[in-house]
Amino acid sequence: MSSAKESLRNTIELLSEKEARQIMQLARIVKDKKEGSITMRHLAIDGTFTVPLKRPKSFRIVQPIKGRGCAASKLLVEDRR
Repeated sequence: MSSAKESLRNTIELLSEKEARQIMQLARIVKDKKEGSITMRHLAIDGTFTVPLKRPKSFRIVQPIKGRGCAASKLLVEDRR
């Protein structure tokens, strides 16, 4: 076993249950393809936040509704000219 793993094992023995759960969450994030942003990793360590183990599904694509008349953005552009 490498010295880093041995040192980690010894450190874990000294942690409280809550701290051990936080380390376990972080280890899952690192193990699972190391995906997720740095912010998500920091939030995973903080007990205030619950970080999902999997990414949420993306939003479905919706088509904009068709309205009558001229689009507001077009009116704004014409008004500025």
